Amino acid sequence: MESVSCVNVPQVAAAICPYIHYVHARSKQKGASALLSLTRSMIKQEVPLRQIVVNDRVDVALLTSAGAVQLPANGLSVVDAKSLLSEGTRCGVSVHSLEEVQTAEQAGADYVLFGHVYETHCKAGLVPRGIAQLERICRLSDIPVIALGGIQPHHVPELYHAGASGIAVMSGIWQAKSPVAAAMEYRRMVDLVVHDL
Repeated sequence: MESVSCVNVPQVAAAICPYIHYVHARSKQKGASALLSLTRSMIKQEVPLRQIVVNDRVDVALLTSAGAVQLPANGLSVVDAKSLLSEGTRCGVSVHSLEEVQTAEQAGADYVLFGHVYETHCKAGLVPRGIAQLERICRLSDIPVIALGGIQPHHVPELYHAGASGIAVMSGIWQAKSPVAAAMEYRRMVDLVVHDL
């Protein structure tokens, strides 16, 4: 499988938008300028602003009017981020433990991304947190928990039955032969499960 090249990300993001709720703009190695450029390119490709989640950079979210910002657990606080963001801009936090979930919830985060649930090459050598920990976190918190990490379409029922409010997928779509077909399959599985809940 070939991953989507950086130049194709905005076009692919636009193509998969009908099948997903959000697309994350992230550029961990290249910095704020590259992330701003990527986000603006997504907007030019007509990815709806409400669907764009900017990872880590509140300044980029502000400059582009993105619909949400995703904070790392050790990053800017939710309170500080929300003091800068426009009203209605969602604020999520990446978490890895119940304590981090509770901290994010108490700080006023709109949702948390929890993972990695399954084995993934993105976290090679790290033990997955697993479905039992996801279920415990969902049971002991009131904030929407989005499951992340190694998720394949066949995992969707198990994740939702464990209490996840949604899923976040990276490799399963971006490294697929056809990202659009992959996004459609994830969406089909989510719709089936949500319909049955």
